[in-house]
Amino acid sequence: MKPVSPRIVTASLTCAMLAGAFAALPAHAEDTPPAAASAPAQATEPAPEWTFPTSVSVVSDYIFRGQSQTWGRPAAQFSFEADHASGFYAGFFASNVSERWLPGATVENDYFAGYRGKIKDTVGYDLNLIYYTYPGGNWKHSVFDGYNDSNTLNTAEASIALSYNWMTVKAGTALTEFFGWSTNNSPKDGGFNGDYNAGVTGSTKGSSYFEMDPSYNINELWNISGQLGHQIIRNADGLDITYYKLGVTRALPLGFSLGVFYSGSDTPAAYRHYLSLTNGTSPSNVARHTVFANLTKAF
Repeated sequence: MKPVSPRIVTASLTCAMLAGAFAALPAHAEDTPPAAASAPAQATEPAPEWTFPTSVSVVSDYIFRGQSQTWGRPAAQFSFEADHASGFYAGFFASNVSERWLPGATVENDYFAGYRGKIKDTVGYDLNLIYYTYPGGNWKHSVFDGYNDSNTLNTAEASIALSYNWMTVKAGTALTEFFGWSTNNSPKDGGFNGDYNAGVTGSTKGSSYFEMDPSYNINELWNISGQLGHQIIRNADGLDITYYKLGVTRALPLGFSLGVFYSGSDTPAAYRHYLSLTNGTSPSNVARHTVFANLTKAF
């Protein structure tokens, strides 16, 4: 019994960084008064070689690819990124998670690096590697005897994204087992309480996902964003999930921003009545439709 992905973020890394970046949007050029005709031209300061976008967030539910990583409860999140002018970047993301969904884990720490660039002014790309880690997380902590052989939750993924104006499309694949899912802990005929016909039939290494992530700035204060994606679990039946999200973010003074989002999925039966991995009795629909909010402070 296991989830389908933690994480970029639902209130996630992606949400926290997008909200932080949006909070710092400059005023539109037409809002800036023209300089006096007699004023001398001002020298343009060179762009810094390094920038370090950082944010802290509180989110009412940590949603990652349509599924709650916190069993429907709030999360505190932190993200840091070091960006070089060449396009190289590296960063770190942290959030609390629920061991009811991720056995033995109460914290998620993600390490990522990549390279961003532009083909044209309106066309960009992003090559990314991310390693999701869960200190203390291991399937041996599952309460279900016979379904709890030792297996780490830590997962590496590679992805590529292309953007055009306000639309980004992304595809990624797991370079390791998918969050430790195996024929032992997530099999058919017992691995998923909501659907006994669903489960893993082989190695989940190579599981993949595809996403569209639009983000449009209405003005300097308001942003509307969404997500439509599909997660494919390799060598598994009944575990693939289609997920979506739509919401608005409002920039606030002092680098704060507030976002409200609606999240949903096609709610595969396997994820309905998912039993807690800590007590084996408490059920939750981890892929349910829900509304969540996040408050972010960008630095």
